[in-house]
Amino acid sequence: MFPSKNCPVCEMSVADNKLSVNFRGIDLWFCSQQCQDRFNQRPSLYIGDPKHGKSVKQHGVRVNKQRLIKLELPDNEEFKIKLINGLNSLMGVTQAKINQKVLEIEYDLVQISLDEIEHYILASGVDMEQSWLDKVHDALLHLSEEGELGNLGHPYKDDSSH
Repeated sequence: MFPSKNCPVCEMSVADNKLSVNFRGIDLWFCSQQCQDRFNQRPSLYIGDPKHGKSVKQHGVRVNKQRLIKLELPDNEEFKIKLINGLNSLMGVTQAKINQKVLEIEYDLVQISLDEIEHYILASGVDMEQSWLDKVHDALLHLSEEGELGNLGHPYKDDSSH
């Protein structure tokens, strides 16, 4: 029998070894493909090392974000409900709701990025309404989040003890 382990990304219990990786000689198991993909993108967010200590995730750091995204939605209430339920079920999303044609979403950057949220929206068949100014703004948000994630991946120093 496979011993129960915890996913390093979301900390859920993992009952089988279908999704696993050996990282720096440590066997890690994942509860979902989303968690494994997230880990593979930035392992240093989730796994510390003996020389530098625990990671950001292991310290319990959350990076809360709030975004407004303009959408081109079909005039179908059932579709909107399905989209919102799907977004709210994504790991790291704390709240998603639609107000008129604007998605209001809150999420933890350590667990999910704006890029991943937008990919989910586009995969559901919804277009994002964007002028050239919206596209520039969106690109700056993505760049900002990428930089922030890169910084979070560096060794974490807990300065609260000083």
